[in-house]
Amino acid sequence: MWDLLVEPYQNHLITGAGLQPSTCAKWTSFVRLFLKAQFKPNMVEREVRHLTPEALLDYVLQQGQHYQPGQLQTLASALRSFCRFLCASGRQAPDLSPALPPISGHHRQDLPTCLSRRPLQQLLEEFDRRTGLGRRDYALGLCLARLGLRAGEVAALSLEDVDWRNGWLRWAAPKGRRERPLPLPAEVRRALASYLRSAPPRGTGRRLFRTLRHERPLRASWLSERVGAAMARGGLGRAGKRAQLLRRTFATHLVQAGASLKAVADLLGHASLSPTQIYAKVNLPMLRAVAPPWPGEVGRGRHGLSKRR
Repeated sequence: MWDLLVEPYQNHLITGAGLQPSTCAKWTSFVRLFLKAQFKPNMVEREVRHLTPEALLDYVLQQGQHYQPGQLQTLASALRSFCRFLCASGRQAPDLSPALPPISGHHRQDLPTCLSRRPLQQLLEEFDRRTGLGRRDYALGLCLARLGLRAGEVAALSLEDVDWRNGWLRWAAPKGRRERPLPLPAEVRRALASYLRSAPPRGTGRRLFRTLRHERPLRASWLSERVGAAMARGGLGRAGKRAQLLRRTFATHLVQAGASLKAVADLLGHASLSPTQIYAKVNLPMLRAVAPPWPGEVGRGRHGLSKRR
């Protein structure tokens, strides 16, 4: 059980670290939640040896969607302390605490919230592709999540905007800037083709995304609410207009993968780097790009821990 690790850690905080009881209680609570999210009860002691920096970073980044900055700082402090305890007690080597850098105390709105990769995939799987409605919503969800388009830009797409032969999407840049093509990933292309085969346009309208019954173009606000409804179904967050969340997710994942802010700005359609610089503050995943490989990681793979199901 998780208490096989939590109780020794709590004793360490009280007797070894000399922390106040209130701090011990907070840190122990955060560590217990982390262990429950990452490990099965009967696997925790064995699998904790395979804990990775990526798992720590992903967890803290995901919790950033729910916690205020002060709470997130406490969570990171607790996990750093727990990593040092694991190393000192011989349960983990090396010490992974440096994997969690200091977290800024800026107001919550200064940090872009996003979905990590697993919740994003879970969200996309909420669209039932056995139905025409589900295939349409899955296709529009991919346009948001894989292309980083705004809800209004997705709603404005026409059938002529898709270059099927060359795999491009004609992107109408905002604020009078020139149109230019965006690469159309194969995943998005297949989803669009499946949607159009199941619901071929019958009228004279050329909008790509339409209501299935009356062939009316989807409004941006309604399109955004389809994402929120899927999030609510999957237990990933509240319903509402959530298309912007997928746009931020797209940008954050690009930064995590090492893309330059100029490249991200171009893809998002920002006229300058100023609105894109917010993604430079997502320093938790960016650590991966600058940190050296962890000893023992080579040969073991990047994902060495058992996720709880």
